[in-house]
Amino acid sequence: MMGIEEIRKIIPHRPPMLLVDRVTELVPRRRLVGSLTVTGDRPLPMSLLLESWGQAALVLIRHDRPMPDVVADGVPVAGVFEHIRFGRPVLPGETVEHHVTMNRLVADTAFVTGESFVGSTVVLRVGRLVGAMRSVESLRASLDAAALERQAAADREATPGYPAAVVSGTATSGAAR
Repeated sequence: MMGIEEIRKIIPHRPPMLLVDRVTELVPRRRLVGSLTVTGDRPLPMSLLLESWGQAALVLIRHDRPMPDVVADGVPVAGVFEHIRFGRPVLPGETVEHHVTMNRLVADTAFVTGESFVGSTVVLRVGRLVGAMRSVESLRASLDAAALERQAAADREATPGYPAAVVSGTATSGAAR
């Protein structure tokens, strides 16, 4: 139904981090079946199995609203993965098939669940993924605020004579007791 070129028009991922080869079933805003054939000479790391499933979920979530350019279209953010269960490793040459079900879509936030199979063997279960779209500007602002706080904490710790109680967040007024 959909190959790599069509998938690339929907999600921003590109090789080598594009981890969905094809989509064989797509029922808009309901469910998707997508797959990845593992290449190379090592098993697919569990983190990349989860990433691959997440990319299949993103195709389901965004198929009617493509977003190939994160600067213009926003950045997909996986907010929460819950109740994750991994099965056996996916070996080189095997094809993992991702089944994704959309449970709810509210504005730019989606709630999805699903499983991944090699043949009839479950290799991943996802109890829930909550994903959202965020603008590049809002993410930059969050990163800038966090960086400023880290720098302020480092400055406080590096200042000679700065009371340790203030650094640890338990400042007292007046003289030491």
